[in-house]
Parts: sequence; C-alpha cells; structure tokens
Amino acid sequence: MSSLTTKQLSHFSPGRIILYSVFFTIILGTIALALPIARTKPIAFIDLLFTAASSACVTGSYTVELQDFTTFGHIVLLILMQIGGIGLITLTIFLLSFFIDFGFAHQVMVGQLLELESWKNVRTLIIFIMLWTILIETLGALAVYPVIRSLCPENALFFSIFHAISSFCNVGVSLFPDSLDLFRNSYTVLFITALLMIIGGLGFVTWREILYYIRSFYYKKRYKFSLHTKIVLYGTFGIISTASLMFWILEHDNTYAHMGYFQSIINAIFQAVSFRSGGFTTVPVSLLALPTLFITLFIMFIGASPVSTGSGIKVTTVTVFLATIKAAISDRTSVEIRGRQIATDQVYKAISIIALSAGWIFLTTLFLLITETGWGFFAILFEAVSAFSNVGISTGLTKSLTTIGKIFIILSMIIGRVGSLTLLLALRQLALKNITESAGFTYPEERVMLG
Repeated sequence: MSSLTTKQLSHFSPGRIILYSVFFTIILGTIALALPIARTKPIAFIDLLFTAASSACVTGSYTVELQDFTTFGHIVLLILMQIGGIGLITLTIFLLSFFIDFGFAHQVMVGQLLELESWKNVRTLIIFIMLWTILIETLGALAVYPVIRSLCPENALFFSIFHAISSFCNVGVSLFPDSLDLFRNSYTVLFITALLMIIGGLGFVTWREILYYIRSFYYKKRYKFSLHTKIVLYGTFGIISTASLMFWILEHDNTYAHMGYFQSIINAIFQAVSFRSGGFTTVPVSLLALPTLFITLFIMFIGASPVSTGSGIKVTTVTVFLATIKAAISDRTSVEIRGRQIATDQVYKAISIIALSAGWIFLTTLFLLITETGWGFFAILFEAVSAFSNVGISTGLTKSLTTIGKIFIILSMIIGRVGSLTLLLALRQLALKNITESAGFTYPEERVMLG
C-alpha cells in the first residue's frame, strides 16, 4: 500500500469507516437479492433493501417471507448476518491490517473504535474473534443438526448452519415458519439456541477473559476479571434471571397456559434470553400480555455487551448511567463501581448514548405515528424500540409498514447498530477541535438551578 494511501487513510474518521462499511454491505446485499436466482417471485426494491439492511444490522425483521427467496437468496442473507454479527468494523480493520502498515494515528483510531488501549490488543482480539466465531458456530450447527434432520432431512445441514449463525449473531431468524414455535417442546434446540445467543451477546472481550481465567487454573496462577467483564457477567445474568421470572409470572396463565410447569419455565427463560437481543420467539408476540411487552421494551433497549454480536445501548452503558445516578444521590463528585472510579469521559459518553438513543426512538415513533395510521401508540413504540435495538420482534406492524415507514425503520436499524458510537466519535473529534482552538484559557464557573 502506497504512502499516499496511508496518508489519506489517516484523515479518514472512524465514523466514516463504520458508515461506509454498513452502506456498502447493504447495497451489495440488495443487489445480490435482486438477482433472479435469489428470488422465487418479484419483490419490490424497498423490500429487498429492507431485507438486506435487517440482515446486515442483525435485526432479523422482514417485510416479506423468507420462503420468497431461493437457497441462493438464503445464502446471501447468511453472509449478511455473519458480516453484521462479527462486526462490520472488526472485519474492515481485519482486512486492512493485511495490506496497510498501521501507523500511530491508525492505532489510536482502531483503539477508539473497539474501546481498547493498544493496537496490540486490537490485533490479538480480531484474531480471537474470527477463531471463536468459527468454533462456536460449528459446534452449534452440529448440536442442532440431529433435531433439524428429523424434521427436514433434505436441507438439514444448511438449515443447521443457518440456525447456528443466526443464533450466535443474535439475528433471531429461522427458516422454519413462525420462528421457533415448532421447537417449543424441543429442550435441545431451545437450550442450544439460548446458549449461542448468550455466548454471542456476552462479547468477545469477555469470553477472552473467561478463557484466560480457565487457563489460569492449569498454570496455577491467579487471574482477576476486569471491571468490564464483571459488569457484563453480573448485568447479563441479572437481566436474564429477572426477566425470566417476570415473564413466567405474567404469562403462565396466558401464552404458557397450555404448557406443562417445567416447559413454561424453560420457555420463559428462553424468551428472556432471546428478547434481550436475539429475536427468536416460541409464542406469537401479539398474544403476549402488555406488561410482558412493556418489560421487553426495557431489556431490548439495554441489549447485549460491547464488542459482541448483540445490539442495544449495552449493559455497561446502563451500569455506568445507574452508577452516575447513585453518585448524584450520594452527593459524590466521582462515579464508582465495585471499588473502581469511572473515567469522567466515559460517564459523559454513557449519558450521551442513552440520551441520543432515546431521542432517536422518540423521533422514529413520532414519524411512524404520522405514516402508520390505524395502529396504536404502543405497537408503534414497540416497533421503533425493536428496530433501534436490532431485536426484530414485532406485534404485527412490520409487514404492514408503508414505504416511508420502511425507510424510517431501515434508518433506525442502521443507527441502532452503529449510530451512537459513530455520532459520539464525530462529537469527540469536534470537541477536540474546540479544545485545541480554546487552549490556554478556561471559562468562568457559574451554577444554574436544576430540578
């Protein structure tokens, strides 16, 4: 790679790399799905674009039936899900690392994108991401293969691979009709699917630390988890256990009424795992009680963990935000979690992510209320949160969206997948510019009335 190209890349903002990667992937996916070999019948361009965007953003929400695509079309969807799942920016940096000798500017840029402190960590993490993804998805496909083969012997292998990738990447798409309703009694499929979603949602950084922790027993060395991993583990299983209990209480006389006691518990746990970031369902979402859907809004919005296949605003963001509230109530000048002080810039970042995300959901809901007449407020709010959180579950609105509504949802899926980080990096660059311009002096302090 020439020095000119490297110099040009040094002026390439991280936000642009993310956005260009997303748009390029979606456009290529749309073109591939538009080929006659990919479809069983004519499909409108906006629906092809929606399908490609939903797959690349690991949302798994479609305006057409998957049966409208051929095996080639399903392979295209599989590739889009895989690219979106392991992270577009991770794949971009991985490919660039083979052709470019990254200088210090690029190392800083990549560190910002993946929230790591050194380029050495980035390179080893990217290699780990690739190997870990291949290993887990292969094991997942082999685990569900016997069950799927009993139902669909002709395409069992492809269906198993598709299901494993969809689960690990937290897409929540099934080639079987009605999501996983067919497998509500199959504890094997539910367990493997939930496990794949949890593994993908915990994040690659967390799993690397877990493997280091396991290895420390062999070498008889003490290994301590980082604060990040502790937050992710406690937060993830805290959300899943709480949501599982609430789902079972609210649904055991509703959608779980026809199930046995043990079966209803298993389905409640599965839905708690899936609704957090995946999107698989074992019962029709439209039949769930309103309190269940209301709880689902919150766990979808929180989502998974950083540098994972899941989306949402992330468990760590919510934890820092709650710690900030606790510090304000306690009248402390610093934010602390488990004996560690959180950097001020990360406190600002957490607050900004939540504010920007809530603001975008508010705008999306407002626009959909205008364009999608005939639907209630809650159904539209649920659709907006689900799209932004890249979960893809719906009370029925998705396939009834108008053309303008589809465009809003496409934008919401893209912004939900990369928007908060991209916008924050752009704001950070602007802030750094302003700091440089105003270096040498500070403004006088003045207090304002709050509350």
